[in-house]
Amino acid sequence: MMSEIVRSAARVLDLLEYFSDGETRTNLADIAQTFSLPKSSALGLLRTLCVRGYLEKDEQGLYQLNETFRIQGFSWGGARLTRLLTLARPVMTQMASELGETITLGVLTAEGKIRLVHQALSSQPIRYEMPMSTQLPIHCTAMGRMFLALKTPEERRALLARYPLSPWTKYTVTDSAQLEALIEEAAARNYSVSADEVDIGGTGVCTPILDASGAPLAMLNVSCVSARFGDKKNLIIKAVLEQGQQLADRLASGGAAV
Repeated sequence: MMSEIVRSAARVLDLLEYFSDGETRTNLADIAQTFSLPKSSALGLLRTLCVRGYLEKDEQGLYQLNETFRIQGFSWGGARLTRLLTLARPVMTQMASELGETITLGVLTAEGKIRLVHQALSSQPIRYEMPMSTQLPIHCTAMGRMFLALKTPEERRALLARYPLSPWTKYTVTDSAQLEALIEEAAARNYSVSADEVDIGGTGVCTPILDASGAPLAMLNVSCVSARFGDKKNLIIKAVLEQGQQLADRLASGGAAV
């Protein structure tokens, strides 16, 4: 006979498979009926999957698969990242509106690259935009350099040794000493800037969002059209620093209601 623990695990897997197409959106009553469960049991399973970040519940009470988990699978970052995304999405949308530039949230992968997990697009007709499947280098992006700035010297060397310091554009910094100086500068001021080094015409400004232990969970980045950056530089830096710190504070205090 299947034990209750094994049965519960099987039901969790059944639910994940049920939502796995990424299109399914359904309510508690339908789940209870589909799986022949008491509503209280179905609610407990759904709440657990929401708290752990695998499912999301919208304002209409409909459950669906977490978008980042659907795209990235089990390398996505789990509940901590989901709580951050819950907080960050409206903040990023507001920043994009106020600054007139695209706002991105990125994480460091196990392979040592930057992976985008959310993007709030500028409404400007000319804007910076990247596919969500993009994985970016660490040596020439603002987000990558900021992650490097928060590593120990040994960790930094190990990450940089994984890939050559290849030029993505004619402006990409590939000199080790110059790159180290930029990383140290980012560490000192808590934000990093990369101009025209990945794509000519794009400037990134980012700051870290730290978890409760002080480790960087993600980077909040303003992806600005370079031609507009000069006039907005101080405003962008101020906004990204303030919002990055506020998100970290709210995350540490449990401000995300999942």
